[in-house]
Amino acid sequence: MVTIGAVESLWRYPVKSMSGEQMPEIFMGFSSVYGDRCYAFKSSAARKGFPYLNANTQPQMLLYRPQFRYPERALNPPNLIEAMSTAPGVTPANGESDDLILDVVTPSGETLPIDDPKLIEMLGTGISEKNQLARRVCARRRKERLFVSTDRLKKVKGKSSKRLSVNNPCSRSGLAELV
Repeated sequence: MVTIGAVESLWRYPVKSMSGEQMPEIFMGFSSVYGDRCYAFKSSAARKGFPYLNANTQPQMLLYRPQFRYPERALNPPNLIEAMSTAPGVTPANGESDDLILDVVTPSGETLPIDDPKLIEMLGTGISEKNQLARRVCARRRKERLFVSTDRLKKVKGKSSKRLSVNNPCSRSGLAELV
């Protein structure tokens, strides 16, 4: 077997476009990383096919740090052992909503629950008044498929790839760069 790369670090992003958290280990099932993008903020000004507020519209979102209220419950699906012992390919169930509840540390250091109206007000600061925001328990928590783009892996600037390196996790422009 040929090694094509190595994992430098593991990250998950509990809220769409907010800061992520580095993890010592993660559970990655068929659908995605457990606890990744459990929440998003719906924006009335976003395009219809992707109705979420993101850092392109509100760059300050990257300064907000979501944290699971019960971090030990957000590491793995609650029935992981049972699902693994049943049969190959059995998908573990997602946790209860209370298991994946979040608090968000704001840039000023204040900690607010994910559903606090003050948080929504803060995220709306500086963007169009026509842009109505609402917190949404995102259906992405129950993703049906994990999608990984391989377009960047084919060729970059006419060169074939020999080594894969990981971008800094704060860089949202791509998951991997060819060197």
